[in-house]
Amino acid sequence: MRSKFMKLLFLLLGFVLSSINPVADAIPLSNSVLYKDSDPIVQMNIADFKSTIVATSNAWLVEFYSSWCGHCIDFAPAYIQLANDVKGWEKVIKVGAVDCAKEENIPLCRDFEIMGYPTLKFFPAFTDASHLGIARTGGKKVDAIRNSMIDFIEQQFAEKKAPPHWPVLGSLQNETLEDLWNHYNNNEIILLFETIDNSKYWSREAIMDAHQYAPHYPPIRRVNATHKDLVTKYNVQTLPAFVFLERTGKSELYQIQPDRDYMKKIMRKFFDSENEEGSLAIANIPKPVHTQEPHAIHTNVKAAKDQVYMADLEGALLYAFGHEVSVHKLIVGKELAALKQLINVLDQYFPGRPEMKETIHSIRRNLEGYKKQIRGEEFSKLWRDALNGRETNQEWVGCRGSRPNLRGYPCSLWTTFHTLTVNYALKQSDDTSNEPNLILQAMKGFIKYFFGCAHCSNHFVDMAEDEVDPIESVKSPRQAVLWLWAAHNKVNRRIASDASEDPKAPKIQFPAPNNCPDCRPNGVEREEAVYDYLIKLYHPDHVSSVGLLIERNPAHSGSSRVQSLPLGTLSFTGYDISLCAAIYLVSSLILMLVLCRILVKRRRYVRKQVYDVCGKLM
Repeated sequence: MRSKFMKLLFLLLGFVLSSINPVADAIPLSNSVLYKDSDPIVQMNIADFKSTIVATSNAWLVEFYSSWCGHCIDFAPAYIQLANDVKGWEKVIKVGAVDCAKEENIPLCRDFEIMGYPTLKFFPAFTDASHLGIARTGGKKVDAIRNSMIDFIEQQFAEKKAPPHWPVLGSLQNETLEDLWNHYNNNEIILLFETIDNSKYWSREAIMDAHQYAPHYPPIRRVNATHKDLVTKYNVQTLPAFVFLERTGKSELYQIQPDRDYMKKIMRKFFDSENEEGSLAIANIPKPVHTQEPHAIHTNVKAAKDQVYMADLEGALLYAFGHEVSVHKLIVGKELAALKQLINVLDQYFPGRPEMKETIHSIRRNLEGYKKQIRGEEFSKLWRDALNGRETNQEWVGCRGSRPNLRGYPCSLWTTFHTLTVNYALKQSDDTSNEPNLILQAMKGFIKYFFGCAHCSNHFVDMAEDEVDPIESVKSPRQAVLWLWAAHNKVNRRIASDASEDPKAPKIQFPAPNNCPDCRPNGVEREEAVYDYLIKLYHPDHVSSVGLLIERNPAHSGSSRVQSLPLGTLSFTGYDISLCAAIYLVSSLILMLVLCRILVKRRRYVRKQVYDVCGKLM
């Protein structure tokens, strides 16, 4: 009985411990949460991208994005709105997305030469596997992107690449009515008379909207008002108008409004079965007025205590080199020079642990052999070799957002460069420094050529080259520390209340009054107090090791490391917590088994006593 009990106990213990994953609760450096499965956006990855878009009879608009990128987060609601708006166009063009922040998608984004986020690319119908897509340029508003989709479709017609089932968006040219009836199998056709103006898209959008219901809805063809014979034939006097033609020769003329939503409504009135009895006297449809609220400046926000964590500093490098640089197809010329400059700066002034400093020194040494160019894939291998098997799944601690795609990498990058400027100022006095803006130049080069958020990158470069206060105006390491502090506050002021802002960590003017009361007394900034605060905050001796991946055996990864998370003044790892839970569970089971054993013994004892008494009585 005892041996069976012990076997059962060990089986339970083994089961519980086998289910413990020391990094199960980890939030990875990237986690796509911008789009849901319910959104009409086809989310693709390296495993299914080519099989999804290659040789299909519809075209594609694909967004290559990064889930941490602030501009991507801001753009996501517009992209979702666009996808819903053109959902009915899927017979012709579909909307998709690829998250380049996911490690498995790095080779895919590298192959398609994605240099910044978000990048929109068109892929024509029946595209082949080698097609890199056609980059879309221009504004990121829904109307502008929808118009560019129309332009792309018309371009496919012009290049004779459009599949035969696509609706013709161009105006009627030399075709006669007989040609139309021979071309279409429908018994009805709609002629849409208008003054052709390619800057107006409503009629072409109406054609695309109606095509989803084909053949229930008849085909629509645009007719230029200069087509005098048809204008006269159907007595068109006011534009725009449409003529409903039947193959029998019957025709009906209707005056319409040049509005896409109006056309949707009139088509439903005309052809939906539940509205067959309806009238075509359609009232004006008011257009929504879109207004953009000005950015709010957060005041009276009590921020958490400022603290720099080594986990965030190392996490920034792991992501920057493992993703941002490695995703490039080819690093050449100024890009290569900027990369080398950053690594040289890190090798001298990054206050990391010996293991990370050795990694930086190794990548610097190995990169020296590349004088003109290096492929992103080659750099990725150099970086992995330099890591020498070290774990890369570092969690954010101070930069941890309330959601996986908030704060994270951008926060850690700011923290890293603030730390570098301070460390440089500590090592180089204002009198002896020959390159006072060395750190800022390295930062500018990396942001310009490698930071994935293109919108953010452009803003920072513009700020760094501003005529009033450019990087070149920095004359001392002390000024460099203050320049970056002022630049960071400018960015916070610009993007406050954006969709990328973490509601749990609003964009305030740094440092917060409760953390540095002397920095901004009565609303007046005191640079001396700010400088002293920054030196103290980002001093290498004050960087916290809480949350670091602890190496037990550098030659192995995975289970050889544990991750600690701050809990009050203590630091517990996910493994610690899981182990405590396992011990609690096993202890409870042991107590239950012991109790059961006692009850069984007691029952046997009572039965024996009864037997003895009965025996004696007999």
